[in-house]
Amino acid sequence: MKEAIGGVSIFQIAILFILVFAGIMCLTINHSKAFSVKDEILNIIQNDKFASHKEGENYVLNEDVALKIAEEMNLAGYRVTGKCPDDFQGYNREGGLTNSNASYCVRINDVAKTFSDAAIEECKNNKCEVKKSKYPSMVYYDVILFYQLDIPIINSIMNFKIYGTTKTIMG
Repeated sequence: MKEAIGGVSIFQIAILFILVFAGIMCLTINHSKAFSVKDEILNIIQNDKFASHKEGENYVLNEDVALKIAEEMNLAGYRVTGKCPDDFQGYNREGGLTNSNASYCVRINDVAKTFSDAAIEECKNNKCEVKKSKYPSMVYYDVILFYQLDIPIINSIMNFKIYGTTKTIMG
């Protein structure tokens, strides 16, 4: 009887190590896939000079850029979704806007807007008017992609985020 209990305990420990090893492998594979998809999204945005347009006070991605990104994600077989932070805009796998079940999130930052002398006030003959900034429009993009710890049999346990930023794009 003593040997039977010892054999079962060793078998359970072996199964536990196999599950832990499989979980670590799945996490690293999902991380590397998310990293490559994030880099591809950043390349698509950086290579398209007119990747976004202004709607009201905020910028949004152009429809053709969002469709290019959606096509690239479908080619890579990337299906992980998550919830975007409040200051990000989420896009689904078809390129449509959504924040709750987004495949990726984008925040478009206007660099020239943060300069203190962006708006210049000129006064002549007791008449003042605000002129446009002397700086060109400069934006950079922050991108968030999701990946998960997906252990076989147990399925998805946790979602993680991976961040990326483009260089400043003049336009």
